[in-house]
Amino acid sequence: MGKRLGVGLLALLAAYDVVVGQGAEKRRTGNVCHVDMDCPDNAFCRQGSYCVCKDGFVYAAINSTHKGCLKEAKIGEECVQHIQCHSTMGVHSECANGLCACVATAHLEDDRCYETAVIGERCVVDQNCYLGERGPERQAFCVRGYCTCQLQFSPRDNGTRCVRDATLGEECEDQLQCAGPGLECRGTCRCRDHWVAHNETNSCVESVKALNEPCEYDVQCDALAGAGAARSPGAALCLGGACACAYSARPAGAPARCWHRRRPGQDCTRDEECVSEEDEPGYCLSGRCTCKTCSPDASDFGGAGSLPRPPFYAAAILSIAAAILTH
Repeated sequence: MGKRLGVGLLALLAAYDVVVGQGAEKRRTGNVCHVDMDCPDNAFCRQGSYCVCKDGFVYAAINSTHKGCLKEAKIGEECVQHIQCHSTMGVHSECANGLCACVATAHLEDDRCYETAVIGERCVVDQNCYLGERGPERQAFCVRGYCTCQLQFSPRDNGTRCVRDATLGEECEDQLQCAGPGLECRGTCRCRDHWVAHNETNSCVESVKALNEPCEYDVQCDALAGAGAARSPGAALCLGGACACAYSARPAGAPARCWHRRRPGQDCTRDEECVSEEDEPGYCLSGRCTCKTCSPDASDFGGAGSLPRPPFYAAAILSIAAAILTH
């Protein structure tokens, strides 16, 4: 048991030594040594064999004739050689005016410089895809080698922005932002002409143009309920997969529309609404339904109490006539 633990520990130390050795190779100066004193400043003698820069330092040219271990530098920190920046910020960094910065074609993200690409351009990693200051969520990703907006976003301004798709009722800046059939941008995403909002799915569905044509929702039949300014809400419904008149309505007009039935004496706005108890067509006179061929009694007009009173002068004439007859 102890022997196995010993072997395992040696293997772990060997693996650690490999990792450390790989890091050391990057900082190796090339100087042969036996002790640390044989190495340049900020370096030590590794395994009594060769010099390696200490952690946080990188081997670089100090001037035209001398090399040594220079301190690694991050964004905005002082430097004298590009390699000081490369060691911490990647190859797309540089030492400019004595400070580490990203090159003009790159940007900083997660303390490293990445080559900049906009939507539609080639990329290697997500960090290449740059849209300016990053918000709480990444909006662009590297997909199959090209920068792409995240789902439910679309590119704008030559690929420098990703704009979230808008749904019915949401604010929009252009037509492309309104996602879904039948939508158009008029400050907010709204249904186009001949389309109507279906609240349950928060989407636009196409209006049905004539009775007996196929439908899925009642709202698709709304355009067939009445006509023009004389609407008859609820008169047309989607019944059995096709637009038809509701049970309380009737088809009338050309082309046919659905109208709620109004009996003689009831309020109306169009002749098409008026029909007798026997379903004989009527007409709308002064805002009230009456018959064309029938002879309605008082009950057709909702009872005597609902009849309009005769004008004052007519009542006076009737009173005078009654007085004469009694004499």
